[in-house]
Amino acid sequence: MTDTSVNQQPGRLPWWIALPAAVVGGLLFDVANPGAAIWPLVFPAVALLLASWWQQRAGVAALAGLAAGAAFWLTHLHWLTLYLGPVPWLGLGLVMTAWFVLQGTVTGAVTRAIWKLWPWRGATQGKRRLAPLGLIAGQAVAAAGIWVLREGIQGTWPYGGFPWGRVAHVFADASFGALVSWVGFAGLSGLMVFAVALVVGGCFGAGHGARLFGASFSHRARSVAASGGLLAGGVVLVLGMLALVPPAALEQTGSLRVAAVQGNSKSGIFDDRESGDVYADHVRGTEELLDELEATDDRVDVILWPENSAEFGLTDNPLRGREVALLSKRAGAPIVVGSVLANEDGTYTNSSVVWGAEGQSESDAGTRYDKRFPVPFAEYMPNRSFFRALAPDLVDLVQLEYEAGEFEPVHGFEALGREVVAGVAICFDIIFDDQAERMVSNGAEVIFAPTNNADFGRTDESVQQLQIARLRAIETGRALVNISTVGTSRIIAPDGHDLDGLLPFTRGAMVATVPLVQGETPALAYGALIAAAWMTAGLAGMGLSVYCRLRRG
Repeated sequence: MTDTSVNQQPGRLPWWIALPAAVVGGLLFDVANPGAAIWPLVFPAVALLLASWWQQRAGVAALAGLAAGAAFWLTHLHWLTLYLGPVPWLGLGLVMTAWFVLQGTVTGAVTRAIWKLWPWRGATQGKRRLAPLGLIAGQAVAAAGIWVLREGIQGTWPYGGFPWGRVAHVFADASFGALVSWVGFAGLSGLMVFAVALVVGGCFGAGHGARLFGASFSHRARSVAASGGLLAGGVVLVLGMLALVPPAALEQTGSLRVAAVQGNSKSGIFDDRESGDVYADHVRGTEELLDELEATDDRVDVILWPENSAEFGLTDNPLRGREVALLSKRAGAPIVVGSVLANEDGTYTNSSVVWGAEGQSESDAGTRYDKRFPVPFAEYMPNRSFFRALAPDLVDLVQLEYEAGEFEPVHGFEALGREVVAGVAICFDIIFDDQAERMVSNGAEVIFAPTNNADFGRTDESVQQLQIARLRAIETGRALVNISTVGTSRIIAPDGHDLDGLLPFTRGAMVATVPLVQGETPALAYGALIAAAWMTAGLAGMGLSVYCRLRRG
């Protein structure tokens, strides 16, 4: 006799377990990231999140998404409260949580729809033995695609998006990080979520009605759970093999001796300082660097200062311009300087310029770059009148309106007897995939990432940003110099390891010889296609869900 009773309802967690599982999953996801940075916890974190949504009813899935999003984002972004208080933190946290609510609801609907539409679900016992793997794989691909789709949309909308807190970011210091040079950020997120989703699907018995809690936990349910254990073993084996994959290597064309100065400046919004203090700190830091180089008969090819290190209007300030030029002449190397520059229409740009012994340099690649991704509600105020009516005191803190830059994100400067091209990503520019693609397509041989983390003090923000920068170095196959006004500052090799670094909140300089490379890693050549494939899988699952509802209607 064929037992079809187990095929009447999709397996799912009861609400009173799904909601706590979502909270724990969200909290573990944060602990997997810096500051704690216990990256292996990302696997149980993603498993708990997916399990809370798997084949779940819409209302419970939405609540689980709300619980997971609030637990993760309000913890992960707590650094926003340091100077700005709870309103911006709650605002950004709730927007990001809304994406989790949507993801949870859609994941529940899609995995449930695939279960309902699976052709062998009600077949004979013999055929049902063949069904689980295909059904699990279909659900896992769709769930991973939805995850990547959420990360992608979150990184572009609203107000340009905020691609923070992606699954890929967790692996910056793990052996799996090398995979980002082959499949890109979205590809790495999709691959890891897919691996976990296979195990989750296996534990739910491929949705064959095996209730994990309650009196109907039958012998068949136990056998399906055992099959899930075997599937988990296979996934662990494959992940172990992937952990051995080295980063993609590119052709090295030379090496560059680079120095970067951390002024340890009072450069936050509310820091008590005088005009010129931040600039003076970096002048002193550069003088101390040159003293040390001269004492050891050493030299460098280029010196990098952080974001906003020259404060306002370097190009219109003859005195400061001359002083930087003299430092460049003494060093025998150009200095890449951050400054806020005014436009004729009253707007401003957050800029980086190359300064030589004769002043602002010229090159074919360009010696000025304006930040392409100014931060909404910090560097400009979108819909100012609307938000001012809600929080006038906070909105009035944003007095300048920074414009998005139009220059390509590269600098050219003379070194090694030729023009060297460096990619430039100012502060949060580094978190956007498009920035990496533009830097490399415009010939970047090394990446400069000047930033100013002073507004976030000793919170986790700077190390979270650093882990993204580290992955960006691996993804592009290029050395990266992440220099901050206060830290965390590192010179990172193309494989992700540190070449030099500085303690936070100390004045000093880091110096290292970095490789110059040419070409594209597979991630840059095919990463957009891989991301599109994952997103298409998510959209296809959503299409099946819509079809299932229409058919039921």
